[in-house]
Amino acid sequence: MQNRVVSSLAYIIIGILFILFPMYILPVCPSESVNLPTAMQGQVEHMHTGVGKIMKCFWTGRAEVGVGCLIIAIGILMLFCQKIFLRMGLSMAIACISLFALAIPTVLIGVCDNQMMRCNMGAKPALVLLSLLLFIVSLVNTFYLNKAARRSIF
Repeated sequence: MQNRVVSSLAYIIIGILFILFPMYILPVCPSESVNLPTAMQGQVEHMHTGVGKIMKCFWTGRAEVGVGCLIIAIGILMLFCQKIFLRMGLSMAIACISLFALAIPTVLIGVCDNQMMRCNMGAKPALVLLSLLLFIVSLVNTFYLNKAARRSIF
């Protein structure tokens, strides 16, 4: 009972962080270019080139929000599953999802090419660390559940 609640809450909290990081805490670049007066254009941190061009980091943020929603859904499922093997399978699924979440900002979609943009300096490292944290938590939970399952069988 205690492991079920603790692991479910850990997954739900990490899923919420996957949603909050690219949107609010360390946001990626916005979807549309901002039209500022010419006096302020030199002070802007990031301007899109071209009208309506959407940067890669915007899509990375959107994909990570989807991953966060999936992690929250699996965390809620784990809260209601009482069978140890189902929870172990869900933990293994979250381990695979964490590797997918790690690949989104690094390999699959990526972020902006300029190393000085806020998505490269903030959002990408945060998402990579959050993915690694999720992977470690899910592996620890899987091994714990495997050990508990062996104790209950034998």
